[in-house]
Formats: sequence, structure tokens, C-alpha cells
Amino acid sequence: MGLDRTVVGTRETEVRSQNRSPQRNVSAPENELENRIRNLESLANSLQAALGRESFSGQPHALDLLDDLRLKIKASWNMFRVAKLLSEPARESMLSKVGDSVNDLEGLVASHFGVEMT
Repeated sequence: MGLDRTVVGTRETEVRSQNRSPQRNVSAPENELENRIRNLESLANSLQAALGRESFSGQPHALDLLDDLRLKIKASWNMFRVAKLLSEPARESMLSKVGDSVNDLEGLVASHFGVEMT
């Protein structure tokens, strides 16, 4: 596809989330999950820019995959926001489902775009 293999770290947006107004009892796993979703969103933006600059035979398919990825990231954001509003044990269960979704998205990115999330 012409894109270089890239490694994206999960700590990149951690400072950004710490600068926000205080939230109620935000746990470290929640922060990590939020950072992972933000990183996926940033990666999707970077991929969009890279795919827009290059022209190649599989470009329409790659753009379709990217659109699909963006929708799934948005769905993960929405699930995460809902989970934060819930009380235990529903909150923990929903956050676990969001984590599974993010794991799947990171796998999708690695397999289709050659980008490894660390």
C-alpha cells in the first residue's frame, strides 16, 4: 500500500487527559482505555492524510476500510462515554466490552494498514 510500518504508543495523549477538568473517580484503566481510543482516532486521521497523498490501485478499498475504522472508533467512544455514566458492576462490564472492542480495532489496524499499536 506504500505506507511505512509505524508503531504508535499509548502514552502520547496521557498529558492531554490529565489537563482536563477533574472527573469523578477516573481509574488508571479508564485513562488507559481513553488514551488508546484517542490514539486510534489520531492514527485514523494520519492514515486519511497519507492515503489522500498517495494514489495506488487499492486506494478505494483502503479508503473504505478507513471509513469503517472511523465508524468503529466512534462507536467505541460512544460506548466508553456510556460506561463512564454507569455505576458498578455495569460500569466495569461495559468498560470491559469497550476494551475488547479497542483490542479488535488495534488488530484491524495492524492487519489492514500495517500499523502496530503498542
